[in-house]
Amino acid sequence: MAALAEIRLEEINAKEDLSLRLGDALDVKASIGLAIILFLATQSAYLLDKGLPRLLVVVQLVSIVCVVLAALFALFELWPRVYVLPEPESPIISQRIDQLTSHYSAYPDLDTNVANALLHDEMQWAANRIADNQQKNRHKSTLLEWSFWFTFIAVVVNLLTVVLSVKTIF
Repeated sequence: MAALAEIRLEEINAKEDLSLRLGDALDVKASIGLAIILFLATQSAYLLDKGLPRLLVVVQLVSIVCVVLAALFALFELWPRVYVLPEPESPIISQRIDQLTSHYSAYPDLDTNVANALLHDEMQWAANRIADNQQKNRHKSTLLEWSFWFTFIAVVVNLLTVVLSVKTIF
């Protein structure tokens, strides 16, 4: 049974590592998105500076609103969060071992019982950390998705503006 629990703990620890990596990946995507958003903001400013027809100015104002919203969502995605991590030298573990030793002192195989109970506790603690970190990642993912869609609209609007402004030149 202990071997099965150890395998399960390794699986849970691997999932915990993946949840932390996902948070990092979302931050990288948001950073790349911000670079694109800044380009779009610069492009919109350039297009407005070129003296567009009234309709295209209105279209560019839509793009600017989308760029601002996309930037805000990306920045909120990047807002620092505290991920719950295991503490290798936590006094909680020593206290828990003392509690378990006291509890199982009347039973045979004290060390085995304490080790199994501690292993179960470690799995529960890891599962709780994963749940907390996944909740943070879901929130970050939602913000990134909103940023993406506003960026997408701004890209389409800017491309439309470029196409229509080129058409008016010729």
